[in-house]
Amino acid sequence: IFYFIVSMASSSSCSSNIQIKSGPIDGDVLWLQPKHVSEHVWNGEADRKLHIRRAVPIYQGQEEIPEEIIPLLRQSGFYWIMKMGYLKINSSLITALIERWRPETHTFHLRCGEATITLQDVSVLLGLHTEGAPLIGQTNLDWAELCEELLGVRPQEGELQGSVVKLSWLAHHFSHINIDEGNVEQLQRFTRAWILRFIGGVLFVNKSSSRVSLRYLQFLRDFEQCSTYAWGPAVLAYLYREMCSATDYKVKSIGGMCILIQMWAWERCTTLAPKRTPPVIENKPLGHRFVV
Repeated sequence: IFYFIVSMASSSSCSSNIQIKSGPIDGDVLWLQPKHVSEHVWNGEADRKLHIRRAVPIYQGQEEIPEEIIPLLRQSGFYWIMKMGYLKINSSLITALIERWRPETHTFHLRCGEATITLQDVSVLLGLHTEGAPLIGQTNLDWAELCEELLGVRPQEGELQGSVVKLSWLAHHFSHINIDEGNVEQLQRFTRAWILRFIGGVLFVNKSSSRVSLRYLQFLRDFEQCSTYAWGPAVLAYLYREMCSATDYKVKSIGGMCILIQMWAWERCTTLAPKRTPPVIENKPLGHRFVV
């Protein structure tokens, strides 16, 4: 993929002159090299450390999942991936991998060859379904009405723009559980809001890191059905888009499920990874020892 031109003086000379030039051999394949961050790294420009955009839900000032909603999170299929969202991310590792990501081929160009994150990685590392109904829903719903139906709260003017609502609005109304004993509907509403905050803050983070589309809310109406959707391909596609965008030297942040990049690297270079006990999902351990 890359070529190196080396010119050395004769062996009888005490000095040598080495000239090395990096870049694709054929620009027809890797045509984005002039804008790629690796070009700037090679030219010795200032280092760039990516900022990881995410806003995990906070409960009573702490990063923890309320025990009351865990059964519904398990039913919806979001429990394990939500726990992973709280893991600490090594932004230096993510930055180094993005420098080796090629948007033209959707692969990491490494010294050992090319590699990429696959749907199998999503299934094994994150426990998300890669098969099932696609995330295709309505785009012309009355979003304020949908909010009132599934969350029990109607956004006021200025809090809802199109289908997008502020994460701060969700945090304000759903930061504490205020549920009457035996009120299943209130518990379901709180769980939907918690998942929606996680979707907007971790899975599908926009550039502002402060808003989430209510288009995802329609998939949270029934928790059992929610677990049948193919969330895995959607998460991977969004992460691919974020990685491709982050290869531009001018881009300073990256969103999406970046912990997947880190766990993927842990699996292939165990010296980078902490030692953890494998979790058990439906009495079957995940095929990965680094998931918590």
